[in-house]
Amino acid sequence: MGIVKGLKDLNKALDKPQSTGGDGNKARWVKLEDGESVKVRFLQELDPDSPNYIEKNGLGFIAVEHTNPKDYRRKALCSMEDQGKCFGCEQHRKDYKAGWKGRSRLYINVLVDDGKEEPYVAILSQGHSGKTVTPTLIEYAGEMGSITNLMWRIKRTGTKTDTSYTIIPLAKDENAFDSSSLELYKLEETAVRDLPYAEQDAFFAGEQGNDETSSSSSSLDW
Repeated sequence: MGIVKGLKDLNKALDKPQSTGGDGNKARWVKLEDGESVKVRFLQELDPDSPNYIEKNGLGFIAVEHTNPKDYRRKALCSMEDQGKCFGCEQHRKDYKAGWKGRSRLYINVLVDDGKEEPYVAILSQGHSGKTVTPTLIEYAGEMGSITNLMWRIKRTGTKTDTSYTIIPLAKDENAFDSSSLELYKLEETAVRDLPYAEQDAFFAGEQGNDETSSSSSSLDW
């Protein structure tokens, strides 16, 4: 399964060139338009050694996924590490320029305050380039030990391929935030799709009935 957890391995995953998506259970995703911003609270840490880690909430993680370059909805986890073979990796080796390269993506539960409705739980999905929040978030977790003990502001600038996201930490909590009443999404069941190798060809070819993927809603950074 192409899932990476813990700060040590998250940093390795981002540094490692990937030569090598979710079942699509309905979930709410963080979505921003050009110029929009929201306040978010991360409900999961990135490392189990964080002083604020809550076992019940689990960890946010980075997933290495392959996407059909002709249909971004067809996204599944790279299976090379745990199954020893992977349809996406095979397609990438056939043609390195075809768009089948495995790509790293962060998935994590957040509480969103958009100023329009009551705060709600959603899944934040981001790539790992410098135009996303991922590098900043991982660096902050490494330096400060926790990402759940404060609010953050995330802003989107641009559209389509000319899109970037900025993230700013706000004041730390004076009192510990209680997330016990919130229902988090089970990311490994909802955000990503883990397929047996025997089913991967048919899935990427669109021969399976379930078309809804984890979809961060686009083939870009969300």
